[in-house]
Amino acid sequence: MISNRIRIKMQNVTFKKALLITLALLMPGHLLFAQTDQWQPITGAETLRDFISGLQAERTLPNGEISRGEYRADGTGTLKSWGATIPRTWAIKGDDQICITERLETLCYTFEKNSAEPGLYRGRDLTTGKLTEFRIIDSQTVVKAAPEDIGNEGGAAVASADEIAAELSNPNTSVATLTFKNQFRWFEGDLANASDQTSYTLLFQPGLPFVLESGAKVLWRPAVPLLVDNPVLNTSTGKFEGESGLGDIAFDLAYAPKTDPSLMIAYGLITSLPTATNDLGTKKWTLGPELLIGKVTPKYLVGLFPNHQWDVAGSGDVDINLTTIQAFYTYLPGGGWNVGSGPIMTYDWNAEQWTVPLQINAGKTVVMKGRPWKLSAELNYYVEKADAIGPEWMLSFNIAPVVKNGLAGWFGL
Repeated sequence: MISNRIRIKMQNVTFKKALLITLALLMPGHLLFAQTDQWQPITGAETLRDFISGLQAERTLPNGEISRGEYRADGTGTLKSWGATIPRTWAIKGDDQICITERLETLCYTFEKNSAEPGLYRGRDLTTGKLTEFRIIDSQTVVKAAPEDIGNEGGAAVASADEIAAELSNPNTSVATLTFKNQFRWFEGDLANASDQTSYTLLFQPGLPFVLESGAKVLWRPAVPLLVDNPVLNTSTGKFEGESGLGDIAFDLAYAPKTDPSLMIAYGLITSLPTATNDLGTKKWTLGPELLIGKVTPKYLVGLFPNHQWDVAGSGDVDINLTTIQAFYTYLPGGGWNVGSGPIMTYDWNAEQWTVPLQINAGKTVVMKGRPWKLSAELNYYVEKADAIGPEWMLSFNIAPVVKNGLAGWFGL
């Protein structure tokens, strides 16, 4: 009887041990080790205010550059990310949150410090629940997460997709991009079979800004067209032939002085080079002035971008005397979106001929693997064009990754 009691007791002990071990395996770690948790919340309005005042938050971008947010005691801040300088504000909410306003959106965070490792902290984005660890050394924050972990929401040390979208909608942006435009055209006209003609153009259009110490910018924007099945009239047969090859390469070089952030002003030169193959160009060098004027608000941009070109050299038979005007309006609803219109109108002074489209466009900026990409589309319907043959419709699908302007380093910028 006694041995049976001992056996029962021992079996009970064994069962209890097994039960405790099973519960330990099933219990969440934060409950099991609650008493030894090394992360302690940072609370109190004054404590949080002292925590962010004068803070410099840094994070490495996928291009190797440092993105930096600086937050001042007066509730303002400045973020320098992907070449852009973006204003921000911050405020304390309750006794446990710091809220940072990124253009049209406010993101709130809670913070914790590691009691076992001085200088180690982590912040939680209350919108996404995402935790990010960082270190603070002499009021300077260095984020430990990999650059590829940067998301659309941005953070204290990096721009959001919506902030980059606003930058990319501005022709005077400091953000460098490599834009690829896939343009499909349908033609019509009085010439035989003109309405049966179509073409495709891949337009490679980098935007390379050079920011000077004064805050002014020099903007260089090449445009390299690769044409496929572009209709060329064979004067001997009177028929159209689809030609493919390189078109005339154009670029502009503009100076944008430092002005009030609500204004867009730039002026410079535009030119094209006779690089075309297979009779796809003018065989002329052109040169002329350009001007940009516009207005910027948090919700929209509006402006005019005229230029004029004359031929200055070359072997082509056609004289060039061409005025181009782009009138644009862009609405920024938030979330990385942009919608608007930016028709490019031309007037040929020699032929006394307008080319005028009605245009609508839309785009969205997203962050993939830590890098912002702008994806957009535009549709043009031409209400005025040459009678013989001209484009009736043009549909374009565009992709533009944000990049580092490697050429800036050549000039010490």
